[in-house]
Amino acid sequence: MGADWIYHNRRHSATLAWRKGAAGERATARRLRSLELAGYTVLHDRALPGTRANVDHLIIGPTGVFVIDSKKWHRRTTIRPSGGKLWVGRTPIDQIVRPVLFEARTVSEVLRHATGRRVDVVTVIAVHGARLPRWGAINVGGTALMRASRLHGWITRRVNCFSSADAALLAKVAERTFPPYISS
Repeated sequence: MGADWIYHNRRHSATLAWRKGAAGERATARRLRSLELAGYTVLHDRALPGTRANVDHLIIGPTGVFVIDSKKWHRRTTIRPSGGKLWVGRTPIDQIVRPVLFEARTVSEVLRHATGRRVDVVTVIAVHGARLPRWGAINVGGTALMRASRLHGWITRRVNCFSSADAALLAKVAERTFPPYISS
């Protein structure tokens, strides 16, 4: 009976975490619609070839290629420095950033291989719920941690690094190379 309770409790917790994450992804997707209207290609929930990983949101436009990871944290989640590290609740930030960096490296390598040119990928963690500075992003080892509501302006105000033709080519390659993710 005790083992049964533990199994169901863990299963229920995993399901709740998945639902919360999915809700964050949907909320970010709604925020990114305005980028599509501005001419950016926005791909959601894309599989990374040769891995079990997926990219929550892949954005390609004149200001670059972006891998966006969505997080839905409780509004009382604290983001604080301690012991020379930044912590999100009881989790060191590097554990949150590491998978996003892996996704970006994979996207960069695949696009470089397909186009024959170096493609830098910018990483962003879009946060819903937790209190973050209103004025901008927290830079965590090259990854921007910011309120999801700031994504559009943050992306569109960056310096253009691609022509329309280059951005279109990268978007076409990305749509073909990173299929919709189907969990197994």
